[in-house]
Amino acid sequence: MIVCVTLNSCLDKTLVVPEWQPGDLVRGKSVREVVGGKGNNVARALKRLGRSARPATFLGGPVGRHCAELLRRDDGFDAIAVPTQSETREILTVLTEGTPNQTAFFDPDPAVTPREAEQFADEIEKALAGREVLALTLSGSSPSPATHGLFSDLISLARARRIPVFLDTYGPALDAIWGFWPMALQLNRKEAAGRLRKTEVSDGDVLGLLADWSRHGVTCGVVTDGPRAVLAQIRDKRYRVIPPSIKVVNPIGSGDSLLAGLVDGWLNQLDPEAMLRRAVACAVSNALVWDAGAVNPDEVDRLADEIVVEPIG
Repeated sequence: MIVCVTLNSCLDKTLVVPEWQPGDLVRGKSVREVVGGKGNNVARALKRLGRSARPATFLGGPVGRHCAELLRRDDGFDAIAVPTQSETREILTVLTEGTPNQTAFFDPDPAVTPREAEQFADEIEKALAGREVLALTLSGSSPSPATHGLFSDLISLARARRIPVFLDTYGPALDAIWGFWPMALQLNRKEAAGRLRKTEVSDGDVLGLLADWSRHGVTCGVVTDGPRAVLAQIRDKRYRVIPPSIKVVNPIGSGDSLLAGLVDGWLNQLDPEAMLRRAVACAVSNALVWDAGAVNPDEVDRLADEIVVEPIG
């Protein structure tokens, strides 16, 4: 079992519409709902890879109850859902039919209370106490000040039980990490720039950041850059990982799928280069379909052979 934490879940609606312009009255052709949030996508990708995963998140109000039902009915998950007074946010993605063009509209983040954050930590501690938990993933943004330190607390709880932690976050939640650091840490290039308080970063900046993480005890550090090369450091070895060129259907969820591939590769005890190939292959497989986290295991195996891993001296 892998516990997959999301602090800022949402009800993600995709509305398919004909070609339109701002100001038009547009009638949708179809609508689909899924529970969004990076950790939920990680759980879906892990399930596709044959792993048992359990999402954990905050859910509030009628929208939150609907999300809990979707996770159970559509995804087949036994989720850990901590209730909040604030309603779970909604995201409306408008997809123009027959094109890759999409625009997303986000509700404001919910206000999680300190008591709700404390209850969440208690629920995760209970889950980690079970012997069946093999890893903990922590993904996405922190919605409110009460949750900014939660990832740091959960890393400490997991490390005390020798459970590997895979972290993919940025901003206040990453700034709050101190003392115990995760086993694996993943950012994209924009988030790495924010971490370094820069607008853009060079490869040298990224490699310096990876080295800094390593000094803090991070065994596996990864910085992605969309369809471009991934830079990674595993222990004292550094790598450039080059994905194949593809026709992208939807890139959303590719980073989450990459994290799922890292977890799966780590638990399978793959060597560093094989683990990076598998992780990036998961990201590429995700980008070839619309649904976030819907990786194809057979395609992942095929794509892994097309990925180039170059050691960096």
